[in-house]
Amino acid sequence: MLVAVAALVAGCSGSGGGDQAPTTTAGAPADADKIPAGISGPDGSRLFTGAGNPWTTPIPDGTAPVAGSDGYVQKLLTERPLVSVNGWTIPVYDADASTPKYTVTASEDHTGHGGWVIPGVPVPANAKPDPQEDGHMVVVDRQASCVYEFWQARKEGSGWGASWVNATPADGDGIYPDGISARASGLSAGAGLIWPQELAAGEINHALVFAYPYTRSGGPVAPATSSDGTTGGSDALPEGARLRLDPSIDVDSLGLPPAQTVIAKALQKYGMILADTAGGFTLYAASPQSFASFPYPQSWSQDIWKDVSDIPFDKLQVVDDGPQVDKHDGPPVTNRCTQAVQQPPLQGGGEDD
Repeated sequence: MLVAVAALVAGCSGSGGGDQAPTTTAGAPADADKIPAGISGPDGSRLFTGAGNPWTTPIPDGTAPVAGSDGYVQKLLTERPLVSVNGWTIPVYDADASTPKYTVTASEDHTGHGGWVIPGVPVPANAKPDPQEDGHMVVVDRQASCVYEFWQARKEGSGWGASWVNATPADGDGIYPDGISARASGLSAGAGLIWPQELAAGEINHALVFAYPYTRSGGPVAPATSSDGTTGGSDALPEGARLRLDPSIDVDSLGLPPAQTVIAKALQKYGMILADTAGGFTLYAASPQSFASFPYPQSWSQDIWKDVSDIPFDKLQVVDDGPQVDKHDGPPVTNRCTQAVQQPPLQGGGEDD
């Protein structure tokens, strides 16, 4: 349903490890790999911790890889592992009681059941969607405990519009039962991101999300509720599949750059969930444009994507790949955050009174 990531820059496809990060004496990270401290800005690391959520429960000890895991991983590693940092990712902004509110109309009908209009959507004055084609943007209303997410968000006169907009409780599970989030899988665009505060703290306490080109045709697998997969074959992962890094690996002994060490340990404990189709294999960091200053290591500032192939992704294991289920066929499902109405698409969307 949704476009995710454009074709990657030349030289980013293909398998194989990356160069070792430069170090200073005594194995200390080079300045370019140091994780900044004292990050000021939004922090979505504790979103979606409601009962039954798929994010914050560690993968149980002794969980065995599924049949065909090696084939899945071999297919995945035909693409170089990256983190989307400076584009093709998710800017996140906090809202409060003083934030202007808008009626936002979805200009595309992804349900076949008419237009989708959400009133009272808070959008801070400094908010900007991701500059790439998907134009993702997320706003977290901390007071109302709601997460608003946009696909192809755009300013329209004095208001805001988007090709798609939806909302879900921040204290829920981050899953849209109708599959109509700003991601093709029905998982919230605010879920599964790498946050700079987590890197600074040395620990990510939730599963991550990733995308790749070869998502399986047919329906999703839980926790996903929709899919835009078109690839056939037994080695194509369905959206919603969960992978983990082999938990027997001593990550601290690998000599990874600090940020990659934190990511690798999260992949061991919580894993990563396939959330979208993309032009390459990528995880997602919260966009630095959400912060007053660049919140990641300086080595992450050089390109749209950060190569993280020092992590031994060849030791990934697929721990959940099904069964596939039918996608939702009906109008969007409302919740306490949407206050939404169905009607033919409108023009624009001005600020609410």
